Amino acid sequence: MSKQHNFEAETGRILELLTHSIYSNKEIFLRELISNASDAIDKARLKALTDTTFLWDDATFQIQIESDAEAKTLTIRDNGIGMTADEIHKHIWTIAKSGTKEFVEKLAKAKEGGEHNMIGQFGVGFYSAFMVADKVELITKSGLDHKAHRWTSDWKSWYELEESTREGRGTTVILHLGDGNHELLEKWKIKELIKKYSNYVAVPIMMEEEEWEWDDKKTTWNQVNETKAIWKKMKSEIKDEEYKDFYQSVSMDFTAPLGHIHNAVEGKVSYNSLLYIPEATNMFADNRDPSKDYGPKLYVQNVLILEHAKELLPVWLRFVSWVVETTDLPLNISREMLQSNTTLDTIKKGLTKKILAELKKLREQKSENYTTFFNNYGSILKEWVYYEQDMKQDVAEILLFETLLWDSKMSLDDYLDTQKNEEKTIYYITGKSKAEVLASPYLSQFRENNVDVLLLTDAIDEWMIGVLDEYKSVKLKAITASDIKLKEETSEEKEKQEKLGKEFKDILELVKNTIGSDKIEKVELNPHLGDALWALKTPDGAMNPQMEKMMRAMGQTVPETKRILELNPNNKLVKAMKKEFKLDIKSKKLKDITHYAYMQAILLEWGELENIADFVKLTNQFAGEYLKD
Repeated sequence: MSKQHNFEAETGRILELLTHSIYSNKEIFLRELISNASDAIDKARLKALTDTTFLWDDATFQIQIESDAEAKTLTIRDNGIGMTADEIHKHIWTIAKSGTKEFVEKLAKAKEGGEHNMIGQFGVGFYSAFMVADKVELITKSGLDHKAHRWTSDWKSWYELEESTREGRGTTVILHLGDGNHELLEKWKIKELIKKYSNYVAVPIMMEEEEWEWDDKKTTWNQVNETKAIWKKMKSEIKDEEYKDFYQSVSMDFTAPLGHIHNAVEGKVSYNSLLYIPEATNMFADNRDPSKDYGPKLYVQNVLILEHAKELLPVWLRFVSWVVETTDLPLNISREMLQSNTTLDTIKKGLTKKILAELKKLREQKSENYTTFFNNYGSILKEWVYYEQDMKQDVAEILLFETLLWDSKMSLDDYLDTQKNEEKTIYYITGKSKAEVLASPYLSQFRENNVDVLLLTDAIDEWMIGVLDEYKSVKLKAITASDIKLKEETSEEKEKQEKLGKEFKDILELVKNTIGSDKIEKVELNPHLGDALWALKTPDGAMNPQMEKMMRAMGQTVPETKRILELNPNNKLVKAMKKEFKLDIKSKKLKDITHYAYMQAILLEWGELENIADFVKLTNQFAGEYLKD
């Protein structure tokens, strides 16, 4: 008995967006359906590892594709794991039950942005069939259920689910092709799409071929694709275009990868691997998110053991995919055994070193593409520095940084090459945004002396710089450090500074007492603050404000750090304060200016004021004085 279900109203809009927004890629539907069939077969193989009777006499896996020009149907058939009625509801039509609005928004955004080549990035899978079909039938029988089920829909308004019949385990998808898509019934066209998108699927893809022997016509099933895994081939057998085609056929990324690592290792532990480093990001399969599944597929003796083998790569290489195969593990190995397995540990170390070497090569040979990659994944590489400190020097070599004097990002080696002084130092400033760090008054003397500074604005930078104190024996130093001297002072300059120190001694003490010694460790002069009035500096070895905020956000108890307040003796307002101090040491105006300037210094480094109302009040007060006749 069949039961018809109606869709929600937005489903029709999804169809319109699929068939018009991404129309140029409609041929991808076949790759998606073949991929689904291959996944179902992999699941059947996995099930057979723990249930030896699961496959019975149907253990020769294949995907069959046939077309019927008269009925205008295209059929894709597999003998994979199949589905129960509940699984059909769960997997085939979740879009009609939940998440529809989100899906519509993603497709609409792609349409508005002109992103017409992103069908693979939506993960639409089965739904892509409706780009070419007016109606789709799905007949499936689970290896765990004696009943078969038929699902039918026109996508626009309804779908129907009923019991059916099917010989053996697996799934059959029948597409009733719409007008304008009948070319897809031609065998040459089907083969072309298989070769283009699914040539390396590790399951035989079979098509019927008609052969004439005298007057007798015979029909045979012939294999269309190559099933010898690409990672098992010799590198010399594979062209760069084939590597790219394979990556695009198995990933959801239609852009070319930044690079690949194809390796065959023999020794105490033997394995084959083919790993890809992406250049672009995929917003619908975000391989930057550590909470998502990551890691290459793990095969043992031609059998998929794990879809995402996290044990093979550290989390800071979560953007790397695709496959590792070894014969040095048993087929029935459990997930628990994998988590503490010396074979996998050996493979992991080898893969990590290979990836690092490849990234170094790509930075040198594909600098423009590498910059794009780093813009997408650079913060993850910085995690590598923090969490694997025995490799921090090697990893630091592949990092790129924005700097004060250069428009493009540069490596630490490039930075050192631009240094003119013999005693090289790598200077940096940290902050939560580029706008924040560029507003720092401490950059003034670096601009004046044409000395470059790393601008560290990633959240991970605070942690990274805590462990990366030097690079190739060159110290990394914050520009707020107290011992920075970009050029030697002349005797006249030293004499002037000593004189200023004496002149400002009493007012510096007054400023400290006015603000409070609980907030300020000391007050001193700094003539290298450009146009700034005052600036706040963190004492050497103390936790800076950005790190304090991060620690508090993590629920940590962090003691307040007393700061160093620096006055710019060249600023007009500081000179006016000095004049007011001489007139009246207890001047209310001087006290107000001191509090106002201190709050301004906090805001200048994007800090938080204890009482914003006090700052507004003082601002209005000074503005009123300025506007007086």
